Amino acid sequence: MPKLAIVRHGAAVPGGDSDASRALTEQGQLQADAAGAWLSQHMPGASVLVSPYLRAQQTAAALVRHGLGQGDGQASGLITNDDLTPSGQPEQIVESLLQRTDDVILVSHLPLVGRLAALLVDGHVYDQPWSTAECWVLEGDVFAAGCLSLVTSWYPALER
Repeated sequence: MPKLAIVRHGAAVPGGDSDASRALTEQGQLQADAAGAWLSQHMPGASVLVSPYLRAQQTAAALVRHGLGQGDGQASGLITNDDLTPSGQPEQIVESLLQRTDDVILVSHLPLVGRLAALLVDGHVYDQPWSTAECWVLEGDVFAAGCLSLVTSWYPALER
């Protein structure tokens, strides 16, 4: 059965001139590295799809350093997906995932990560709370609304 991991980026610098160019803080880098170590135990060989925003790209790069992202044979280990931004539509993401049968890790932002998880597990969109670098691993026969179950999750606060 294929697995889908949903990951929010690590802690990022506040504000800035452009939301898309906000970088991870030192804490965010540590969170991303810990998330990569944890995910490598649960999703080895998974493809990594990532938002084009800098903080998500930096988080995903930490996952690749732990051997993730080799599923689609991308040289960088990452597949940038412009739909994975904070304003992305969960229904559109689910539609793009329907044909996938491999293990996939999505690295994105609030509110999309919470809304996407709610849609995949409960079948409807609502604002599910989500910590920075939080990871959920879902499993099901198909990546469709209401068709996945939570297998396990990880929160950076548990690492202290």
